[in-house]
Amino acid sequence: MNRMLVHIVMMVFVVDKVSTSASWNLATVPVSFGKDVILWCSMGEKKESNVSKQQADLRHWTGGQKYDLLCMNGQCLNPSKYEMLTRNTSQDFGLLIHNLSESDLDCQYTCSCGFSDFTKNLSVEPKHVISLPTIETTTNTRNINNGKMEIEIMLGKVNPVPHCSALFKGQFINETTVVVMKRYTYHNDVKVIYSSPVDDVGCEGRLQILCTLVYRNVTIFDEYIDMCQEKEASILMMILLAIGCAAFVIILSIYICLTKRRDSQFGVRCWTNGKKKQVERTNINQVQLMTFSDKNQQEKETSKMMEV
Repeated sequence: MNRMLVHIVMMVFVVDKVSTSASWNLATVPVSFGKDVILWCSMGEKKESNVSKQQADLRHWTGGQKYDLLCMNGQCLNPSKYEMLTRNTSQDFGLLIHNLSESDLDCQYTCSCGFSDFTKNLSVEPKHVISLPTIETTTNTRNINNGKMEIEIMLGKVNPVPHCSALFKGQFINETTVVVMKRYTYHNDVKVIYSSPVDDVGCEGRLQILCTLVYRNVTIFDEYIDMCQEKEASILMMILLAIGCAAFVIILSIYICLTKRRDSQFGVRCWTNGKKKQVERTNINQVQLMTFSDKNQQEKETSKMMEV
C-alpha cells in the first residue's frame, strides 16, 4: 500500500522527466495458454536530468484487466501470477506472466523506470496462439455403423485448428475429419471424426489419434479397443431383425388367408341359407296349394252329396 502511494506521489509531483526511447515487446512467440510469457522493457538511451539516482532506478510494471500496480523494484503484489526480471548491468527489465490465460490478453501494460514509461496493449494474432485441449474438455463416442468403426472426439478451446491422423496397431490408417463447431477470438471448439471399415483394419487393437498444433504433436485418443463383440452383436441384431420381419410377414399372410377364408365361408353359408329358405318357401307354397286343392275337392263332393 505504501509503495502504491509513493508511486502516485511520484507521478503527480514530477518536475523533470527523463528523456528516453522506452518500449516493451512480447519476448515469447508463439504464446501458449497455461504457459509463461515474458514482456521485456527496453529503456533505450537516457539523457542527463536533475532527478536522483534512486528515482531514476525505480522500476515497476502496471497493467492487467484492472490496470493495477503489478510489480515494483523486484517485488510483485501477486507473486504466483507475476514475476519481475532484472539485469544488473542494464536498466532493461521484464515482466514474467505465469499461466497465461485469455483474460491476460487485450489489456494495457506499462513499464516505468524513474519518470520514463511506455504503455502498450498486449495483443497477439490468433495464428500465434496455441491452446491445447484439456482432458476435461475431451469426450468421445464410438460405434459400428454399416460396417464402419466411427469415433467422434469433441475438443474445446483448441487453437489452431488441428490436423489429425489415426494409427491402428502402430500403422497409419487415414486422415481424420476435423469440423469446427464454434469459433472464438483465440480458440475453437472442434469435432474430430474417425471413420474406417472394420474389415479393413480389424476390430481389436490399439488405436491412436494424433493432432498437430503448430510445432506440437498432441495425442487426443490412445486406447486398446475391442469392437469385435459389438460387431457380432450388430450382426446378431441384424439377423434377429430379419427373422422378426420374416415372422411378421408370415403372420400377416396367415391372417390375410384366414380372413379371406372366413369371408368365403360366410358367403357360402349365406348362399346355402338362402337356398334353404327358398326351398322351404317352395315347399310351403306346394303344401298350401295341395291343401287348397284338397279343400276344393272336398267341397265339390259335399255339394254333390247334398244334391242327391
